[in-house]
Amino acid sequence: MAVALVMGSFGLYLTQSSNPPATPHLALTLDGLPASSRTAAADTVDLSIATPGHVDVVAAMVLPHNLAVTTTQIPSNALITGSTPGDVNFPVHWVGRDQVMGFSIVRLGRHVPALSFAPLPASKWVVAVSPILKSSTKPPQYAWANTILGDPKSDARGVISYLSTRSDANLNNFVDAIAINQNGQVVAVLSTDHRWYSAEFVARIAYIVATGRGCHASLGIVGSSAQGGGVAVTRVIPKSPAQYQLKKGDVITALNGKPIDTFDALDTALYLTPAFTTARVTFVRDATVHHADMTLACAL
Repeated sequence: MAVALVMGSFGLYLTQSSNPPATPHLALTLDGLPASSRTAAADTVDLSIATPGHVDVVAAMVLPHNLAVTTTQIPSNALITGSTPGDVNFPVHWVGRDQVMGFSIVRLGRHVPALSFAPLPASKWVVAVSPILKSSTKPPQYAWANTILGDPKSDARGVISYLSTRSDANLNNFVDAIAINQNGQVVAVLSTDHRWYSAEFVARIAYIVATGRGCHASLGIVGSSAQGGGVAVTRVIPKSPAQYQLKKGDVITALNGKPIDTFDALDTALYLTPAFTTARVTFVRDATVHHADMTLACAL
């Protein structure tokens, strides 16, 4: 699913040309981190991911609803356990993976308090912290660096576009890093392709995937942006939610009452909708407006 993440408060541009490069440091313990980042760094959860003949130990960012995310690609049949300083080897269940940002999503078998999140700042210094786990029995070390996130951009209509942005080149070895503001709140998380995404947005997407049984939603059509707005249906996929409701030539104009102007807008709306939920699709056929309720499928 190629999704245009052009939605309020979701990602942030980095103004690299005017910012000094980040200088990575190594903290052997939490006390070696800047004071504002210690609580957030300590409140991640360690995951042990066992597959035949191999065990990975990684850090995961704890989200609301007992969810957590990591950039590590976790097979659906892996045996996963979680550990915190006060609770060791509790069960963890695989939920799914968001391919757009590159995060695996799991559900923790214990209640672990979620990290404290805040919206992405503009032109503010943050601390990037990347846990280094060598085994499940040893406390982590931490790579960290001060870095700065830049100003968002506005389009010609004055709409703020928060997109993902590449991290400073000096942070290329950081894995599962989080960006922490001066109040100790997590504002961004580093993806597999070393782009920062809003931590609040990642939490939202993780909940969507968990609610959708591991999937984003699919309508089951092939289409293109229609002249004058909307999405022209060019093909209906057999055995899809749209099979008995839509046909070639229909123009989709709204999803759940929200206008759809382009194919990218439809793709993004479905990305932000859990699979297997019911959606109301508004479309035009033969100059007449129609509404149809459809149970959305899983986007493969």
